[in-house]
Amino acid sequence: MEDRADTTVGEFVELEYQPTRDDMRQALKARAKASSRARRTQRFALIAVAAFVGAAVVPLANGEGFDTGSLVIGGFVVVLLFVLQPWLMARQFHKLAARHDGYRATVDDTGATVTNSGGSSHLNWVAAPHYAETADLFVLLSGDKNVSCLTVLPKRGLREPGGVDALRALLDRHIRRI
Repeated sequence: MEDRADTTVGEFVELEYQPTRDDMRQALKARAKASSRARRTQRFALIAVAAFVGAAVVPLANGEGFDTGSLVIGGFVVVLLFVLQPWLMARQFHKLAARHDGYRATVDDTGATVTNSGGSSHLNWVAAPHYAETADLFVLLSGDKNVSCLTVLPKRGLREPGGVDALRALLDRHIRRI
């Protein structure tokens, strides 16, 4: 019986793509789910919103008027942290990525290599030990607690039919899905 590693030597998957703002939005959302810092920030924001809503409603129990200021601040926190901030981050990441012409990525048994007009970068599996999959992309994630690095691999960039399954299998063989 052949060893599985022997049958996969030389296997690779190639992608060609230009990152979009939606790619960045999905990647940052996947990163936020994996990041302990992002989860803490979201919990803090929800607690703050609950406190502001509580401050707006408590005067009603005492027979006083409704505190609209606290409710407005709570609404502002929700819009700022859950709508505006992710949109602005995705926009900024896209601006950085759009500076370069088309991207090419090769994922193989050694890791992922991404090349664009600005240069080339190779991530071995130690540098990106986790990945997340969204409807439209695979996101390679660094292993630190804040998930400070990510690599976006859009499914639409896969060259071969069946490329999504091949890339998923390759990633599952080397790193852990989050």
